[in-house]
Amino acid sequence: MEVKGEYQIDACREAVWAALNDPDVLRRCIPGCESLEQIGENAFEAQVTAAVGPVRAKFNTSLALEDLNPPVSYRLVGKSKAAAGFGSGSATVTLAESAGGTRLSYTADFKVGGKLAQVGSRLVLGATRKTADDFFGAFSRELDSGAAASAEGEAAGAEPAASRTWLAVGAAVIVLLTLWFLLR
Repeated sequence: MEVKGEYQIDACREAVWAALNDPDVLRRCIPGCESLEQIGENAFEAQVTAAVGPVRAKFNTSLALEDLNPPVSYRLVGKSKAAAGFGSGSATVTLAESAGGTRLSYTADFKVGGKLAQVGSRLVLGATRKTADDFFGAFSRELDSGAAASAEGEAAGAEPAASRTWLAVGAAVIVLLTLWFLLR
């Protein structure tokens, strides 16, 4: 499953990049994040509580930053485990100078298994979209209180959702998404 989105942030690209690599900023922005520790130069571990439909669980998540191209882009790769299931995925985050600020774009892809997979892909996709949107929305507002999504996030091959339902993949892979990601 793939989730995409964009945000316009009234901050320079270098400031956005620095915030994307700051564990304290990320901890505040990841929905349900109980802890986030940097365990290596480009590696993090987190505990995140998330819900996907009727399944609510605490996920132990490992994240790694790959393909770093400061301050333009990176790829966030994550794996999560919980009694309710497991998830893995990645998010590509790109920063571009735009309209006196920075346009943050992300594309997150993830897979889930266990009880999470049993609740149905549509429900997982909705929860992932919401987690990703919550993360990137909180992250954008952390740097710019007037930040807003530039485009409605949507799943590849699906119609746009009327209301965004992010990860990120937080439950599935943190946001991815921690997933920032991400979801990334």
